This record gives sequence, C-alpha cells and structure tokens, in this order.
Amino acid sequence: MARCPVFGVYGHSDSGKTTLIVKLVEQLTKGGYKVATVKQTKKSISLDINGKDTWRHHAAGAGLVVFSSACETDFLLNKPLSMSEILKSISEFGRYDFILVEGARDPSIPKIRIGDGRKRKHTVAIYKNNFNEILQLIKKEIKLKQSSQRLAITVNGKNIWLTEFPEHILTNTIVGMLSSLKGVKNISDITIKYKK
Repeated sequence: MARCPVFGVYGHSDSGKTTLIVKLVEQLTKGGYKVATVKQTKKSISLDINGKDTWRHHAAGAGLVVFSSACETDFLLNKPLSMSEILKSISEFGRYDFILVEGARDPSIPKIRIGDGRKRKHTVAIYKNNFNEILQLIKKEIKLKQSSQRLAITVNGKNIWLTEFPEHILTNTIVGMLSSLKGVKNISDITIKYKK
C-alpha cells in the first residue's frame, strides 16, 4: 500500500465525484501538497485508441507501451493491476503527500461517499456540500502520516519507500549504533549522506 494517505471518493454516475476531487486537488496543491489521483472504473474501457501507434504496439504483443511527448509521458500497461499494485507504483514516480481514488472499490481504502448509494466498507465521511470538513479531514490525515514517518531514504535520487517493519529495523539499528559513539546523547534527528 502507499506510504502517503489515500482516500477514495465513490457515488453514482454524475453524483459529483470528479468535481469534488478536482476541487480537493486544487485546494491541496494551493496549500503546497503534492497530490496524485487514480480514476477507477469497473467498465472494460481503454484510453488507447484502435489503430493508433500505441495501440498497434500493444496489438503486436508489447506488455508495456510508453507514449512520450513534449508535454507528458503516458505508461500503458497491457494488464489490470490491483489497487495495492497501483498505489505502490505511484510511489515509484515521486513523493506524494496524498492520493485520491475516484470510484474506489478496495475495502481497505478509507472512502468518502457522495449521494445516497449503497455504503461501501471503510466509508469515513459523507459529502453533502461540506467541502471544508472533507478538506480538513484530508489535511489531518496528511499531518498524521507525516508525523508518524521517522525514516526517509533516497538511493541514487529515487525515494525508497519502506513498510513499517523495515523502517523500524533500520531506525533502531542506526540509532543504536550512533548512541554507542562518544559524545552522542539524546538523538532526535539524524542526517546521513553517502557518496561513492
């Protein structure tokens, strides 16, 4: 799962999911947060267009096709991924403070419901024009997650995301080793930089 907070937004078609997510993204990015989004649908559709070069690459058998242009890079993976795999992949592209999933179905993701559709597992809020309340809920989750992360590692310029167990092992090992050094007391912050 992702290292940053994830919230899903779900509701019936045309209930305002995209409008809410766009408004949340605008407010969060204005506040200096880096946000990633996922649009999830149960429909079997593709963004790739029949006959286009990328479609032809897939049709020939390529499992991954990358479309690179002057304004963006699109990765077209020729297989569905679980939400867990998608969220893990997002962290490979950069460090994000928050991920919003439109149409979230994964039961482990906290969700915001729009409208009166059937309640999904792990619904934590209902959106009824209470935008500021929802925004504050998200900001609170971001702060909680940031304050609980004790170790950040970058290797060759790439962020390495750790699950809780390896984070604790590395943190305890580093603190333990440094605590044994002469003149080191009451460790609250450590910076280590290694260059070969």
